[in-house]
Amino acid sequence: MRILSITATKRKSGNSIQAIEYISKKLSAENEILNLAEFDIEPCKACYACLYGVECKIEDEVYAIYEKLRNVDALLIVSPTYWLDATARIKALLDRSFMAIPYLDDFSRVRSAIITLHGFNEMRGWASSTHNVLARVLGTDLLVSVEIHAALPGEIFTKEENMKKLDMVVDALKNNKKIVGEGQCPVCLASSFRVEDGKIRCLLCNSILDCNMNVVRSGEMFSSHEWLKNHYEELRELKEEFRIKMDELKRAKAKYLGE
Repeated sequence: MRILSITATKRKSGNSIQAIEYISKKLSAENEILNLAEFDIEPCKACYACLYGVECKIEDEVYAIYEKLRNVDALLIVSPTYWLDATARIKALLDRSFMAIPYLDDFSRVRSAIITLHGFNEMRGWASSTHNVLARVLGTDLLVSVEIHAALPGEIFTKEENMKKLDMVVDALKNNKKIVGEGQCPVCLASSFRVEDGKIRCLLCNSILDCNMNVVRSGEMFSSHEWLKNHYEELRELKEEFRIKMDELKRAKAKYLGE
C-alpha cells in the first residue's frame, strides 16, 4: 500500500509524526510524509477561474501536492488542534480546493483516514470536522476519523484508548472498511452539530439525527462527487449573477459608502 500522509506542524517528532510512523509500520506501507508547514501555500484570491477550468495563476506548491496524491492508495491526514480548530496550513490547503476539480476522478479511488490530536479534552473543538471537509473536497473515500488526547510528544503511546484508536485506523485502511466512532455522524463521520427544533443537525453533511444519533434524514452535503459538481455549478451561477447585477451592486455600495 502506498500512503500519502499530510500533517501541518513544526514539531519534527511530535505525536502527529509518531502516529503516521505507527500506521505505516503496522500496514507495512510505503509512506511519504508531506508537512504543510514546510510548503508554500498562498491564500486563495477567490477569482473563481479554476471553476471554469482555468489553471490557477498563483505560483506555489498546491499542484505539486495534488500530483503526489493522485499516485497513492491512501491519504492519511494527521495533525494537531490549535485553538479548537485545524492548523492554519491545513485550512490554507482547504481554501484552495477548487483547484482539485480536474483531479476528482483520480482521487475518488484513494481511501482516506483522519487522526486529530488535542492536548485538552475540553478544547477538542472542531478540528476533526475541518480535516473531514478537506478529505471530502479532495474527493477521497473517507473511512475513519479518530480524535486522540496526547499533549506531550510520545504521549500518544501511553494510553490504551489511544492505541485502540490507532489500530482502528489500521483496520479501516487495511480492510477498506468504514468505521463510525462514538458521537460521530453515521453518515459522514463528523462531530460538529447544531440543535434545531429538538433534533440534531450535522454541520458537515446536513443530516438530521435524533438524540441517540440515529439518522432521521440523511444529508447530501460533501457526500459525493455529484454533490461537489452540483455545488461548483451553483458557484458558477453566482459568478454569472454577480456580472449581471454588478452595476446595481455598485449603486447600493455608493449609497452607503460613497463613490
